[in-house]
Amino acid sequence: MMLPEFPDFTEIDLSFKGVISDHLSGFPLEASEYTFTNLFAFRDAYNFKVSLYKDILMVLKDIGPVSMFCPVGGAGVLNALTEGFKYLQQFPGRPHFERIPESFVRAHLMDSEKYIVEEERDHFDYLYEVKELIELKGRKFHDKKNKANKFRSSYQYEYAALSSDMIGECLEFEKYWCEERECEKYYGLHKERCAILEMLNNFELLNIKGGILRVDKKIVALTLGEKILSDAFVIHIEKASSRIPGLYQVINQEFLMHEAADCTFVNREQDLGIEGLRNSKMSYNPVKFVKKYKVRERK
Repeated sequence: MMLPEFPDFTEIDLSFKGVISDHLSGFPLEASEYTFTNLFAFRDAYNFKVSLYKDILMVLKDIGPVSMFCPVGGAGVLNALTEGFKYLQQFPGRPHFERIPESFVRAHLMDSEKYIVEEERDHFDYLYEVKELIELKGRKFHDKKNKANKFRSSYQYEYAALSSDMIGECLEFEKYWCEERECEKYYGLHKERCAILEMLNNFELLNIKGGILRVDKKIVALTLGEKILSDAFVIHIEKASSRIPGLYQVINQEFLMHEAADCTFVNREQDLGIEGLRNSKMSYNPVKFVKKYKVRERK
């Protein structure tokens, strides 16, 4: 199906997967937001809507404060940015684009006299070397390696690539995981839960990869991801039972080993400014950040 012409927008559904994915793969951006899976799974949480300005994909976050994501396309993206700012003037607050990846800033906005460009540290993605997270070699991974080894010595487990006949089992595990952490009480966890359910219920249509760990024939860990660039894999979801130490280290190792060994880097998304999440992501020794920026017009 065709997307409407800007400034008309439409909600995201699976019928637009082809056209949106074609834009995202034809003009790849390194930030985790720019996959069809992410836009589709979080479409209700952020009220995402899409449009085409000529041949450039426009993504509207139609929830306060209303903003837009990076325009995706070739020649004409700066015109799209200009038109996007005009469109955003109808909403309360100062118009802005957000989650603009560093590659776009370097290509189009360096030393701009027209725009103010500000880092969004809470939205920086964490990038790691796949080989390092599989092997966990050296002193900097000593604690992770010990936890993984202790799990392997204490439990008989099975890793399996996710297939459609396992979805019901995964939904049961997700329900258990959320009940254990009282997801409904926390807005962030509730949003994430909605996204996980979208990914699981549409697993085959989204064409993503998944992996599970079983202990005593029950799923105890689940992860979902996909290739975002030719040499980079992005992890959208990683959940494990908190009752079994070492599970997170092992599901991460096994999933990368089986599903992402052909990639150099793995993107484990942002920390959203949550201190515990930031500490956890830093403890895996990122090799660099995928920086993102907020862009405003100069007054």
